[in-house]
Amino acid sequence: MANNISFSNDTKLISLPSDFSGLAVDGFKDQFEEVAHGKQQSVVLDFSSTTFIDSSGIGAMVFLYKRIEKKGQKLSLLNVSGQPHKLMSLLRVDKTIPFIEQADIA
Repeated sequence: MANNISFSNDTKLISLPSDFSGLAVDGFKDQFEEVAHGKQQSVVLDFSSTTFIDSSGIGAMVFLYKRIEKKGQKLSLLNVSGQPHKLMSLLRVDKTIPFIEQADIA
């Protein structure tokens, strides 16, 4: 699976698919592991195209968050809306991982 990754100013931006569940999440496991070992200061998961997330997607995101936070790096969630926003708000993800509307990767 080809995943869209951008780098700039110590930030890694990862664009997620429209359906971030099940098999799609499996396609990101190696990438998230690689990011967890990276030296970037922050990671932004771009939800601009994501219309559905399930527990496996939430789990992968929390896995990444725990790994990079230990190293003092930051995780942010960009343009979360619709069903992903409702589920993450219900699970109070927004209390731990900030939702942002614009990524500063210029």
